[in-house]
Amino acid sequence: MKRFVIFIVLMGTVVLAWNGHDSLTYLIVTSTLSNAQEMVEITPYNYVEKRVYNTEKMILEDYCGQFEKQHPFAWKGAILPPDPEPVDGRVPVWQILTIYSFEPDLGMDEGLDLSPLQGIIGGSQGVRHMKYNILMFEFFEGSQSFYYFVDMSRKAFENGDRYWGYRFLARAIHYLEDLSQPYHNTPGSLSEILQVAFDSSVAEMLFNAHYSYDEYLAYLLYNEDKETIAAVTEAEPRFVRNNRELIQRVRLIGLNHFGAVHDELKRLFQTTLMNRQLTHEDFALREDDTSLLKTYTVEIVSQFSSLLKGFLLSFLKQVGEI
Repeated sequence: MKRFVIFIVLMGTVVLAWNGHDSLTYLIVTSTLSNAQEMVEITPYNYVEKRVYNTEKMILEDYCGQFEKQHPFAWKGAILPPDPEPVDGRVPVWQILTIYSFEPDLGMDEGLDLSPLQGIIGGSQGVRHMKYNILMFEFFEGSQSFYYFVDMSRKAFENGDRYWGYRFLARAIHYLEDLSQPYHNTPGSLSEILQVAFDSSVAEMLFNAHYSYDEYLAYLLYNEDKETIAAVTEAEPRFVRNNRELIQRVRLIGLNHFGAVHDELKRLFQTTLMNRQLTHEDFALREDDTSLLKTYTVEIVSQFSSLLKGFLLSFLKQVGEI
């Protein structure tokens, strides 16, 4: 019975991530790194990796100057980070980290054979972007994804390849950002997890709530909400002992805010969430009512920004970049 409940619970999960990775990363990097403006020579990919990818959806050439013009997740009128064309085959540090922090959501983790559980969570992407602990069982590889690309970044820097050092680091940032999202750490409350086994409408509501909260951060960032931006840019770096502790603290941010965020989403949009996912337009229509939801979200991005800033400063000092 326990295995059956876990199976049903996982059917209610989603394979999504924070929307707005580029803006969040841009604000953190440009408010933290002293070398953010340094120009880095674009170099070709020349690595033998243990990790498999969907090569049909993975672009290994540089696409700085092209990504934001064809942004796959932004709506008309969204205010995006700058994305200038390379100059003499060089791009700034901030741009590599900004543009490629979105890269893992563009298909590189899709359509793979990674886990016997992936069929019940929508595919292989969720395996690499989430980390659940349910009924004493641990699922998925979000933290391993972060560790992997930190290691790849370190190796690239050690080989003198600054471009791929930063590009791999951008991917690591993506997975760490994902782990700060409450719904990437648990699919729902314990009572909802148990209800899913008997009521498919609860699973649908959890799916829609997860996606909708992804969209809410993008709504705040792409509309340049002053309070959200200040929370990110003014966050003080917070240092931890090692990357294991970093993962634990980032996941705790999401877990500690899950109940409040989830309850507030349901309070505001219960009827809608039973039928569909929310869009930026839904949040705009209820902006006067979402002050508490924004408070929780600002707390999450502020606490997370401090940890990511501390990690970037420590890591880049270790590899001799700052």
